[in-house]
Amino acid sequence: MLPVLNVGPLAVQVPGLILLVGIWIGLNRIEAFARRQGMEVERISTLIFYALLAGILGARLGYIAQNVAAFRQQPFDAFSLSPQMLDLPSGLAAMVLTGLIYGQRKGLDLWRTLDALTPGLAVVMMAVALMNLASGDGFGLPAHLFWSIYLFGEWRHPTQIYDFALALLIWRVIDSKADDLTLPGGTRFLTFVALSAIARILVDAFRVENVVSGLGGVRITQVIALLILLASVQMIRMRRSTQV
Repeated sequence: MLPVLNVGPLAVQVPGLILLVGIWIGLNRIEAFARRQGMEVERISTLIFYALLAGILGARLGYIAQNVAAFRQQPFDAFSLSPQMLDLPSGLAAMVLTGLIYGQRKGLDLWRTLDALTPGLAVVMMAVALMNLASGDGFGLPAHLFWSIYLFGEWRHPTQIYDFALALLIWRVIDSKADDLTLPGGTRFLTFVALSAIARILVDAFRVENVVSGLGGVRITQVIALLILLASVQMIRMRRSTQV
């Protein structure tokens, strides 16, 4: 766990730095994929810029809305660079809404655009896993295994490393057919969603958080991931059937 790296007088937030590097690499992967698919790289890049900007603003505003009393006392904290002061659902909602509006106005094909974004999303998933490892978030259940990590006073499942390994595998699967132009639009994106849902079901079995009472220890995220998996598999079938 390395939440802060002191470089001379500077205290660098390692999780935030990892996320920024992941986004930068992800953007490069998206542009490379879009170029190979013969898509308009400039429009894809502009869409990403607006979506990211809206996502960051939405995540911060969502966090402020949930902690109004604290920000009344310290209003300038709203401009903090801390990644912990972001509300993920609000950010995702703002990002998706902005992306849809821009894509519709510019006439971008929805499924092809989602496919182009998929390699970058896969890279960002790896970055999020490393970010959690640096911050200590998403930690696992106590376990005495030879690969366990010592965190918060106990030996635990290294769930962040599990996440990274599965995210790397998903990226390899997605990137392996980057030049294949015969796949129906949306197949790459939906495959990424399905594989990510499987990863969530597997890894969350070893997490401490989000236990659903009365369901034998099944996590809330596992239930949601299962529904997403079933929906994405059905949509893949529908996309393939429409091309036949």
